[in-house]
Amino acid sequence: MKRRLGYIFTMLIVLFGLTVINILIYAIINFRSERGILSVDDVSNLIVYSGDEYQVNPDCYKILDEKSAFAMIIDDSGNVIWEYKKPEDVPDKYGMKDVTTFSRWYLNDYPVKTWLRDEGILVIGRPKNSSWKYNIEFNMKGLNQMLYIFPVLLVIDLVILFFLPILITRKWIMNRENSRTEWIAGVSHDIRTPLSIVMGSVEPGSVVERQCQKIKNLIGNLNTENKLESGTGKWNTENIVVVSLLREIICDFINSYEEGYTFELDADEDLEEYTISADASLIRRMIDNLIINSIVHNEKGCNIVVSFKALKRGKALISISDDGEGADSEKIKGLNAKLKPEYLPEHGLGIRVVKQVARKYRYKIKFSSEKKEGFKSEIIVH
Repeated sequence: MKRRLGYIFTMLIVLFGLTVINILIYAIINFRSERGILSVDDVSNLIVYSGDEYQVNPDCYKILDEKSAFAMIIDDSGNVIWEYKKPEDVPDKYGMKDVTTFSRWYLNDYPVKTWLRDEGILVIGRPKNSSWKYNIEFNMKGLNQMLYIFPVLLVIDLVILFFLPILITRKWIMNRENSRTEWIAGVSHDIRTPLSIVMGSVEPGSVVERQCQKIKNLIGNLNTENKLESGTGKWNTENIVVVSLLREIICDFINSYEEGYTFELDADEDLEEYTISADASLIRRMIDNLIINSIVHNEKGCNIVVSFKALKRGKALISISDDGEGADSEKIKGLNAKLKPEYLPEHGLGIRVVKQVARKYRYKIKFSSEKKEGFKSEIIVH
């Protein structure tokens, strides 16, 4: 789930960054295009009216030609008294209504700009479909209020942009995890019934009974792993007397494995009343899995010692060690590595559940071994 949410956050950040970049690109393009817009006042300054004649600076024609524009001056009577490259479909005389209309919009579909002069109005037109013009009007009071509200709206938009997809995705993930949990629970229930019948009909301690016990433990680990990984499990918080729990676990293993394996508990007398706050079923499964790990990797049998020793600052050490085959350094390195988010476990489902429980209660766990010299698991509890 964390990886998925991290992916969503990354995509949102990328989306936000792309939006900012796009806005900057648009601003640059708009700025460059603004630089190319024809300035009507500059053109007007290049046209001088003197002695009933117009003296036009050559730069005026150059500017108009560069923009494919035409120009004309309309006097107070509405007559065109000067023009440059005026199209044929542009009239030579205008009434007040005509001037009022094209001064803001278009003149025969030519986008135009106007400039007031002493002798009349200068009109500069661009080719058809070269510019888009629209009249926009804002009430100043409303505009001023908008300037104050805009930052708030921007923050709200950003919050929605970031969190709404996350909430939707989280809901989708939770629904999927719940569906998976229900499916696993249903399959586990269907398997337990025939498994119990088989276990009740075979000889205790036999190969078949042990294999059935493995299947039963696998089902339990599968349910526990799924609940811990998805966060759908409901766990109790109770004061657990650790020594009493360890004794119960050892007794159960002694009753289940009569040949080839011995089980011993070595606990400090000062820790008889030592308690931890956790869910007893999770702590039991963690210890069970570590003992079963020693059994599974030593099919010819081994001696297993569960010890409980006091540490400083109110902490204690639970260790499960055997004198079996052990493991190589590469295997130990992998076991001590950080728990990976992938659902499929690299070193077995049992060890994955052990590390998940340790992570849940912030216990430190360490594995150590020498090839042919046994295996040890150590958990610091508090």
